[in-house]
Amino acid sequence: MSSLPIGLLILAAGTVAPPLPPEFERPIEVAAPGLTAVFLDRHVYEAAREDLGDLRILDSGGDDVAYVLDRGRGEARPEVRPRMRNRGHGRDRSATVVLDFGARVDKDHLVLGLNGGNFRRRVRVEGSDDGESWTTLVEEAWVFAVPGPPPARYETVALPRNDFPLLRLTVHPGQRERMRLEILEAWVPAGRPGRREATVVPGWSRAPEARPGETWLTLDLGARHQPFEAVVLEVADERFFREVRTEIRRDVGRVPGDGSGWPPLWDPLGRDVIFRLEAGAEERVKTRIDARGRSRGLRVRVLNGDDRPLDFESVRVQVPLERVIFAAETGGEYRLAYGSPDLPAPEYDLARTLDETPEVAVVELGPPVRRRFEADVLPWSERHPFFLWIGLLAVVVALAVVTWRALRSV
Repeated sequence: MSSLPIGLLILAAGTVAPPLPPEFERPIEVAAPGLTAVFLDRHVYEAAREDLGDLRILDSGGDDVAYVLDRGRGEARPEVRPRMRNRGHGRDRSATVVLDFGARVDKDHLVLGLNGGNFRRRVRVEGSDDGESWTTLVEEAWVFAVPGPPPARYETVALPRNDFPLLRLTVHPGQRERMRLEILEAWVPAGRPGRREATVVPGWSRAPEARPGETWLTLDLGARHQPFEAVVLEVADERFFREVRTEIRRDVGRVPGDGSGWPPLWDPLGRDVIFRLEAGAEERVKTRIDARGRSRGLRVRVLNGDDRPLDFESVRVQVPLERVIFAAETGGEYRLAYGSPDLPAPEYDLARTLDETPEVAVVELGPPVRRRFEADVLPWSERHPFFLWIGLLAVVVALAVVTWRALRSV
């Protein structure tokens, strides 16, 4: 009696349906042989998987063509902690320190660790090769600490991309600060250089269910797996300083305003600040909110405190430019296919042999065409035979249990 279920399991394992092929195809207008690239667009991000592992380049015969998915990033860089030396204080109570990296280090951001829990401080950064002649990298950047609950700190300084082995850092105290300012630590964070970006205008609206003291902006990016890098707010107010929290919508099957009967699901994504400040005779503005991920729905929560809500004129989203690169042959006809839920991600040698910044010919994708394949016409039971065999196995097991109990009673 035990051999029957085992045999059914083996039979069921052998009848598992193969992965469904991609559902959509786009013709690629190849102009000349050589390395060719096509940029991914909103339709690809709507129909393809989130990991983009179902993308395929097909030739005229339907065979796979090797490609590289270029996400527009440089090589990953590790965190770098420099040696801190020559600490000091100025007459204006500013704190200064020299950061010694020991060698040339490529960097475009610097993270500080300062004392205090409620401040607005101005930062100056200079670079040098020898410690004698200095080049100003940042004349005026701003770092903040906002008391809670929960408290928040914004101590990252954006730098022009450089490889100076020495940085001289000067932090000036706020006007009302009386405590002695200290630079506790400073380092270059791990990460990657910024990606190529484009600007899109999402659908957006103010959410009426916002909490008291907050303004919620709900954004619709137009595709389930649209990647994004930042949100940029256009604010009409002359002076402001607000903490901002971004959230990503995870139930991507439903989008804001779709009329569904239950509230959407939001996950925290990040915290930032936006401001327009007077700095002497100049004005300093920051309305870009760094937020990275993939989703159709975003929510921006602006914490107003006791101030009146800000007047938002427009919202923009910075999205990365991702592309697929492949080698086209003379007279070849190619298509981009995508939209398979279970097709395994491919592995090609081209990803290991191609230069990091190859010269490519950028061409256009044609309109999407939905493919018809066997899964469109077969009934559900034939497309998923595994579940049918599981049901039969359950019936056999149930009959065996009933028979065993009957024999025991006899």
